[in-house]
Amino acid sequence: PNRAFGDLISASGITEAMLDSLIALKDFEGVEGLPPLREIEELRLAKSEKKSSRAEMERQKQEEIAKSYVRKVDEKGRAYGTGKRKCSIARVWIQPGNGNFIINDKQFDVYFPILDYRADLLKPFAETKTLGMWDVKCTVKGGGTS
Repeated sequence: PNRAFGDLISASGITEAMLDSLIALKDFEGVEGLPPLREIEELRLAKSEKKSSRAEMERQKQEEIAKSYVRKVDEKGRAYGTGKRKCSIARVWIQPGNGNFIINDKQFDVYFPILDYRADLLKPFAETKTLGMWDVKCTVKGGGTS
């Protein structure tokens, strides 16, 4: 019987430390000044519910922010984005086209002589099945070609 109970406990995900703390709380039930175990469990449940409701509120807030974001396109139909890291900066314009990639006024195969770097550049377009549908022009400063 003890083995079956032990198997049930281990399958439930309850750890030894959790069992020890429950046993300790049960032993302190008669001690003056300590709340009953039932009250402690209710407080813990209330805290857990409060955390989950806060997480839900944050998730809803993030969804509202995402919905309110509007992609801005200039008069030529190009979307613009900037990326920065340490002392490097990349400015990128993307527009519907036939798949031309220009980096610092060079074709991407000239700018990236290493095939893996070219593959990294094309991967997002290949994954979204939009390869050949967009023209990308960018200027980059700082850092290397990787």
